[in-house]
Amino acid sequence: MLLTKEIEVRVNSQGVLYEKKGYEIPRIKDKWGRLKVPLGSKIIVKVEDLPNGSNAKVDIECDGCGKKLEGIIWNDYLKCVKKDGTYYCHKCAKNDYKKFTSFYDWCYENLSKEEADIIMDRWDYELNIDKKGNKLSPNDVTYGSEGVGRKGYWFKCLDNFEHKSEQKHINGFVAGKRGNLVCLQCNTNIIAITHPHLIKYLVDKKDAYRYSAGSGKYVLAKCLDCGYEKEIIINNLKKFGFSCKKCSDHISYPEKFMFNVLEQLNSSFIPQLTKKILNWCKKYRYDFYIDNIHGIIETHGEQHYNELKNNWNNLEEILNNDNIKEILAKENGIENYIILDCRESNLEWIKNSIMNSELPMLLNFKEEDIDWLKCHEYACNSLVKIACDHWNDGIKSTKEIGKIMKLNNITISKYLKQSAKLGWCDYDSIDEMNKTIVLNAKNKSIKVICLTTGEIFNSQLDGAKKYDILSTTISACCKHKGYKSAGKHPETGERLKWMYYDEYLTNQENIKELSNNDNSFIL
Repeated sequence: MLLTKEIEVRVNSQGVLYEKKGYEIPRIKDKWGRLKVPLGSKIIVKVEDLPNGSNAKVDIECDGCGKKLEGIIWNDYLKCVKKDGTYYCHKCAKNDYKKFTSFYDWCYENLSKEEADIIMDRWDYELNIDKKGNKLSPNDVTYGSEGVGRKGYWFKCLDNFEHKSEQKHINGFVAGKRGNLVCLQCNTNIIAITHPHLIKYLVDKKDAYRYSAGSGKYVLAKCLDCGYEKEIIINNLKKFGFSCKKCSDHISYPEKFMFNVLEQLNSSFIPQLTKKILNWCKKYRYDFYIDNIHGIIETHGEQHYNELKNNWNNLEEILNNDNIKEILAKENGIENYIILDCRESNLEWIKNSIMNSELPMLLNFKEEDIDWLKCHEYACNSLVKIACDHWNDGIKSTKEIGKIMKLNNITISKYLKQSAKLGWCDYDSIDEMNKTIVLNAKNKSIKVICLTTGEIFNSQLDGAKKYDILSTTISACCKHKGYKSAGKHPETGERLKWMYYDEYLTNQENIKELSNNDNSFIL
């Protein structure tokens, strides 16, 4: 029985809720002549006019034992009061079975039969089990129960049988939150429906059913490679993927996206073209070079279109630099210079930029020839992890991994150092350096002969010291890598020609054999 009939409540600055019910709200004029409710104003209202979620405290008498209960929160009272207005304390409700109300009974007592039938039909009898493994029905649980482990109970979707059962808290539904039993998967705008590939980044998978992919809400997401967690706006996760502070490769999303497009097309291309590959590049770097179409592809981010804060160069300097690069490339035989607008790093924008360029015609492909989602997923991946995986797969050479990934061995070495710090691989940069030194020393200890003077040296280094030249030039000469000679004779000025001594002996034996077989052969 409810003892409290009226109660004093504090009203907010407007008091609209109570005004609609006929209560007079005190107001005074402020210095600008506007009517305001004085801070801390209170009014007396009837308890039945309190909102359902009110924290106001009322006094109640148990209809079972007659015990007076003081200071019961109104919202808690509403959860337990019967349809006929009776109220029982916890002890009475627990000890007297007749006063126990199951979820089944509550639904049919408080809802329309149609609404109660729907809820009963949605109850999943297979998944709702107790700790002992016994199946539970709506008759077996109280209307205030929080479920096994306080995780709620399983409810099916009646509209779409493909939707999985979801856990719901029935006590929240009983308290008036009717949306508590709504099937989240029926909302076609949620992440789980529109962007299911994002679910793997979410720490709390339920976020995929709470929000749309374009939401501005923050959620906790994790790196799929190293497990680093951070809060991120959902819309940014959709557009840019997960950028990890611990294992990032610092290569832009558009570049990696374009890289995968070219790989899917089996194009022969060179990423990050510099003067190490083509001397005419000078100090500039180009994103992609495609030899068979004599083409360059540049993926221009937002800094090429808008003035950005905290940027090293202003927009005018960037545009001037772009212009110089294009002129330089075209002067050196580049027939197709393609600039992709990548001011927005997201799948749809970059896909449209590619398809609206000359690339489909030059490389002979259509939109359906590319798995665009695969490009997006590759762009979101860390090249650091990919390099590490190659190393762990047994490719213990930065040079070989670089060939596979189309990156130079210095970059691969940097990625592997990063991987080792994260505990992903056993790469040891010092150990690898020592191996290189030993290998180089071994190469330099090979006997060489100076063909110009006839001198024989035990190593390239000995020959280099004698004539004050670099041992690498002698090596290049012996390997026939662009050098026909290395150094000059200090007295005669003749160019010094070199050969590995073993190769020289083999040539001499071949010449001797040839002269024995052919009398006309003259040395």
